[in-house]
Amino acid sequence: MNKSLLVFSATEYESRWKKVEMEMSIRGLETAVIWGRTASTFDRAADVIYLTNYFSTKVGQGFDSGKFRARAYCAVLFRVGFEPILIADDPDVRKEVVAVSDFRVADNPVSTLVDTLTSLKISGKVGFVGSDFFPMKYWNELQKITPNLTWEICDNLVRVQRLIKSVEEQEVIRIGGQIASPAMTRMMKALLSGKTEAEAAGLAAHDIVSAGGVIDKIQVSHGDTIGFTCGDPLTGYRKVAPNSGDLFRAFLIGPMYQGYYLDPGRTAVCGNKPGSDQINILEACENIISSMAASIKPGVSFEDAAKVGDKMVADFGPDADPAAEKFPFFGHPHGLYFEGPPYISTVLEHKNAKFETGMLIGLEAFLARKGVGNVGFEQNYLVKENGLELITTTPMLWH
Repeated sequence: MNKSLLVFSATEYESRWKKVEMEMSIRGLETAVIWGRTASTFDRAADVIYLTNYFSTKVGQGFDSGKFRARAYCAVLFRVGFEPILIADDPDVRKEVVAVSDFRVADNPVSTLVDTLTSLKISGKVGFVGSDFFPMKYWNELQKITPNLTWEICDNLVRVQRLIKSVEEQEVIRIGGQIASPAMTRMMKALLSGKTEAEAAGLAAHDIVSAGGVIDKIQVSHGDTIGFTCGDPLTGYRKVAPNSGDLFRAFLIGPMYQGYYLDPGRTAVCGNKPGSDQINILEACENIISSMAASIKPGVSFEDAAKVGDKMVADFGPDADPAAEKFPFFGHPHGLYFEGPPYISTVLEHKNAKFETGMLIGLEAFLARKGVGNVGFEQNYLVKENGLELITTTPMLWH
């Protein structure tokens, strides 16, 4: 098979490389090593996917053995003025699925990287991306065998360039919304009708996988677990059905298309006959997101949008939702994973960030009232020139 399977154009990847080169020049770097961890996990795969479209087919990290070391870890060797070099941990890598022409399969990515650096006669200062997840074992090994290099940690070197989505990325994100939204709608209808959490999650999973998407986590809770994001932390859901009149929460999280994450969340009442107190809390929570969304356009600060949410939560009442305490923000940038900081928050790191055209964001809100229950919603949007474009179109309110 020789036909390219890449969704993005060669021009798109070249543009990404140029952006990283510019960032490196600003930081005084000629060379950088960008580590990733793929192999069934996405949380630290984004930089490598963004630059090369590489994702290991191995399942998890595995233990070091006589033949293999540092499984699941891969690296992009980036030099200003040159095409990146991919150091891959998986022999299944092939030219039609990666964006670089130079890829090197390694039983030990660390030693193969060092061999490559040596062959290219690289010395002095080299950027290092991945200090927040690269294992100490391999870091110690890398330092020992590169005495001629001075490693400079720059973990956000690529991430800062990923925040603004290109035209091609925005089209992929819209397709992701077209995958996630019907699946979310189907899950909501199942829970409204009294299906178990697991049955509802299974229906959504079927729709996502059938459409070419990937699931990270499906979170469902109701009844005695409504205050938590998951009915069962291990699976995300239980084989238990809500009773008529129960509030339930459902969130659908994952790289819905080509690695781009969406995470819509909804709350409703089983049987779809909510009482007046339930209607009040549902509509109040939905209104927080709608009001924040209406306030956002390019140039508005993350903090100012969060202040809208803070005031509305305070006006609603003193009861605290555990999810709001777990996530003390009203959203964050999205992309090839959750890309905060910065956060849409008045208490977490936001670095005076402002919304910019081309950002993909999630807006979320959670409320609680004793004797009534807990609710939560999340929407995903693209920031456009005059406001927001809704990506996740499942109805917010069902009554």
